[in-house]
Amino acid sequence: MLRTRYAALKRQIPFIYAISLLNFVGFHFATSREWQASLWPGGLLIAFMLARLVYWMKREPRDLPPETILARTRPMPFIAALLSLAFGIWGLVVFENAGLAELNYAILFGSLTALGCAYGLASFPNVARMPLVFLALPLAARLIMIGEAAPIGLGLCLILVICLILRLLNTHERGFVQLIRTRSAVEAERSRALEAEQRALAEAARVQVIANTDHLTGLPNRRAFLEAAAGWTASRGERDVAVAIIDLDDFKPINDVFGHSVGDRLLRQIGSRLGTLLGDRDMLARVGGDEFAFLLRCVNVEAARQFGVAIANVLRPPLVDESREFRVTAGCGIALLGAGEDAFEVAMMQADIALQVAKERGRDEVSIFDPILEAARKRRSDIANALKSPGAGDEIGLAFQPVYELATMRLLAFEALARWKHDDLGEISPSEFVPIAERLHLIEPINDALLLKAMRAARDWPDTIRLSVNLSAIQLCSPSSARELIGKLAECGLPPARLSAEVTETALLIDFETVRANLALLKAEGIRIILDDFGAGFASIAYLREIRFDTIKLDGALIDSIVDSTASQRLLEGVLRLCEALGTPCVAEHIESEEQLLLLRKLKCENGQGFLLGPPLAAEEAARLAATAMSGQATGYSTDR
Repeated sequence: MLRTRYAALKRQIPFIYAISLLNFVGFHFATSREWQASLWPGGLLIAFMLARLVYWMKREPRDLPPETILARTRPMPFIAALLSLAFGIWGLVVFENAGLAELNYAILFGSLTALGCAYGLASFPNVARMPLVFLALPLAARLIMIGEAAPIGLGLCLILVICLILRLLNTHERGFVQLIRTRSAVEAERSRALEAEQRALAEAARVQVIANTDHLTGLPNRRAFLEAAAGWTASRGERDVAVAIIDLDDFKPINDVFGHSVGDRLLRQIGSRLGTLLGDRDMLARVGGDEFAFLLRCVNVEAARQFGVAIANVLRPPLVDESREFRVTAGCGIALLGAGEDAFEVAMMQADIALQVAKERGRDEVSIFDPILEAARKRRSDIANALKSPGAGDEIGLAFQPVYELATMRLLAFEALARWKHDDLGEISPSEFVPIAERLHLIEPINDALLLKAMRAARDWPDTIRLSVNLSAIQLCSPSSARELIGKLAECGLPPARLSAEVTETALLIDFETVRANLALLKAEGIRIILDDFGAGFASIAYLREIRFDTIKLDGALIDSIVDSTASQRLLEGVLRLCEALGTPCVAEHIESEEQLLLLRKLKCENGQGFLLGPPLAAEEAARLAATAMSGQATGYSTDR
């Protein structure tokens, strides 16, 4: 309110002093007998008002502080009263010395001065009353004191006008105060609305940041990554953009063994390391549990390849957490964006294909998408569609590979192996269709159908020949899988003692406790448990301590190079001695040469299988081989052949 009053006064000051000066000069000329006479006392008043006008007209900041405004307006009532009294006294003195005509001039010019100044000072009503009370009112009173009818009437009329103007000033003041209060309320409400809007915007920004940020690493999350990629694709122009997807190798065991808190701290370190590779216009995001992704600007195939190598290098030094060292590697798939509205979606799919290729090659591998890889992707897609088609499970058949006792070449068992020959896709190996069936959640009905086929085939074999079947990780991690398998045996009429269940380390890694409970139930029924692919993983020895296996099947990689490599022979010998110490017989896979067979016999490996001993056979051929072996006509492979 103080600022508004002051702003109004600043606008009126020139007019107030102009009115006062004109009336002072006019009164002087009307009452002076000689124009060249001294302007005293009017000259003093005029000089004082000119000085005050200059004082008010000087430049000053737009928004003065309240203290400065108060300092400038505090003398105003005194100055207004002083000037009004001076003009009034001047007029009365002139009247007393000259006569009634001069009093009329004083009334005229004094009233005009008082009314004009009162109007100009209306924003400060206490000051506006001074000219009326100390100038106009004394002059009106002097008219009444003359005692004649005309002056008395004129004086009374002037007093009435003064009273009405005073009332008008009060009304103006109330309206002015109400206007300022209303404006202040509007401004306050506007300020509250702006603050609320700013708070809402800040909250929306905070929510947006939370929604687009990975809470663990502080990196952008998958949502932010996809949004940024869409923007990059729309504004890319002629610039090259690449997508790189990084998936950590075997990170889950770290969470399982050391706990998720350790895994989370390592992920933060990994995110920080990958962040050191960011260029000014690149983007890094955590798009999954142990998966990260880059958007890279201005790259070509060679630059993308070098970037993949840089990712491998930055992750190679060990991660340290509470004095423990962890070595983490990652597979990386990279694809360059092409043209078209769906360029990013295509690039993501291509980078994922390249990542799968890198993971298949092994640990710490990088793969750049090449159109050749598209054929592999299309084949996987075709296999997926074939698995979804009705009756796909019936198309998948079995082959049975014989397992022999190496010392005597006595037939011990047949391992049931899935075989699928599709009309359009040709031969589809289990390594191709099993992972796809697991991803599509179709593996369980396929496994069930194959188990029933294998058990029905083995039912007609001699009682001494066992059936060996592979149980998938999904089967073993189901709490009811052991009882379901036992139920299938009963349904087919196959004794549990004639069945061997082969399990891999992968199943043990996923859910060890559930797998151990299922295996214990199977062993209690008399089913033999075989640890498959021993030597292919990195934690199998620990499981030998936790679970008592009936047989250990050595991974083919331990057998492949034993003829040509002394180191491989020593490694194989060490593994065989370990199994001997545990009292667990071994089965060697991939026996494909006579040299391998002779060496395995020399190292006292009990059992074996491979193309040298016998390829996978159809069910009818396996039945004939089993019958022949039991009749004593043949015992399998012989070096005499």
